[in-house]
Amino acid sequence: MIVALEGEVAKKNPTYIVLKTASGVSYGVYVSLFCSNQINQNGKIELLITQIIKEDSHKLYGFLDDSEQRMFELLIKINGIGATTAMAVCSSLSVDAFYMALKNADESAFKKVPGIGAKGAKRIITELSDAKMNISNCDLTHSQALAALISLGFKQENILKALSSCQSTETGELVKEALKKLA
Repeated sequence: MIVALEGEVAKKNPTYIVLKTASGVSYGVYVSLFCSNQINQNGKIELLITQIIKEDSHKLYGFLDDSEQRMFELLIKINGIGATTAMAVCSSLSVDAFYMALKNADESAFKKVPGIGAKGAKRIITELSDAKMNISNCDLTHSQALAALISLGFKQENILKALSSCQSTETGELVKEALKKLA
């Protein structure tokens, strides 16, 4: 499984880049518009990769930021939300705007994303707010830490207990502190 790629940007389209590695192998990687805006043609970059293998395709999705990658991975777990729609969300909403839309149950923010209608917006809010995020009880930092720990495979109820006794105010430190309590 490919988890990261480093190389030179050989070709750049708005949501797709070709990354040529030092070994001479070139990879096609789908990226969000936010990510694409930070990438320079012929510049050297390292991307975090989510690899999706299906019967008829093998696709790579690249991220400069691990929080955007976690957001993408949460979205593709929702029934009816595929990688293309998840990447459209990543292109339309920043990570902070995404978590705020979930926290406020703002369907209109999700309906602005191409490919998401009223049903899709409700599904995202319902599944991520209730089942996985429990955002109503957390601020943005706790929400991001909760998402990170869920993606590591911990159970939500255990994570919430650990986070409730943590003192850190930064997401990274909060995750580290919670990991110590979950161990």
